[in-house]
Amino acid sequence: MKSKLLSVVLFASALPASAELIITYAENPNANLSSLAKTNVFTFNDLQTGVDKNVAWKGVGSFNQLYVKGTDIYGGAVDAANPKGSLYSLQGAGTEVLSSTLSLDKSSSYFGMWWSAGDPSNKLEFYNGSKLVGAFTTASLMGQLPDTYFGNPKDRSLDRYEAFGFINFFGDPNTTWNKIVLSNNNSSGFESDNYTTRVSAWNPMVDGVLPGVPVALVSGTTTKKVTKESLAGTQWALGKSAVGAAPGAPAPPVTLLAAFAGVLGLRQVRTRLRKTV
Repeated sequence: MKSKLLSVVLFASALPASAELIITYAENPNANLSSLAKTNVFTFNDLQTGVDKNVAWKGVGSFNQLYVKGTDIYGGAVDAANPKGSLYSLQGAGTEVLSSTLSLDKSSSYFGMWWSAGDPSNKLEFYNGSKLVGAFTTASLMGQLPDTYFGNPKDRSLDRYEAFGFINFFGDPNTTWNKIVLSNNNSSGFESDNYTTRVSAWNPMVDGVLPGVPVALVSGTTTKKVTKESLAGTQWALGKSAVGAAPGAPAPPVTLLAAFAGVLGLRQVRTRLRKTV
């Protein structure tokens, strides 16, 4: 047990101190919500269709502008209240809204959304102030998904050449953002729904292992395709026992793990003393 714990401590201490990384995990192909608990979800269903300016997301932040559209083959997640599809956010596609900016009240290292009908002109950017933390396009992200994600989940024969999937974005311990920008150059449309966030980072002791299918690892504008096999042995593959070595963990990895090592050692000493007596 001590040797296993020591190996995790050494691994955590070897992580780069300055790198900013975001890893993406896709929920199962039919999911349009995150499996992460204690989140805040924005559905667009309480808004008017068309252009909406200065939209507040209570307890989270605000959007400078949105274009809200009724469900069609390209967007509108299905839920209990809307079995045929709900309202969704759209940038481009001939609308006057080519970009939407979500400004967060508090910095976060988690965001999720149902990214539907992904095409090459969709762009998603995460900023910390004016600094670009990570940039995603359909080609770098959605295009990496297996064939099971293509086509609208309501009927896979609908728009079957474009990907649909709920994508989770997790920042590592060095990575947070306070602004998210969704944009399209108006050559197509960027359709999305069910924006999901929470301030507290992913914690393996509470949240368990990262959900779904790993897709990409992103630093700035550099994207690396990943798989479960390629993540084996890294901080992104460790489960509940990893504690602070997990990305976005709320305490410094080495400090937290060293504390556990100390407690473990003390327990073993006490056990030996009891046996001696």
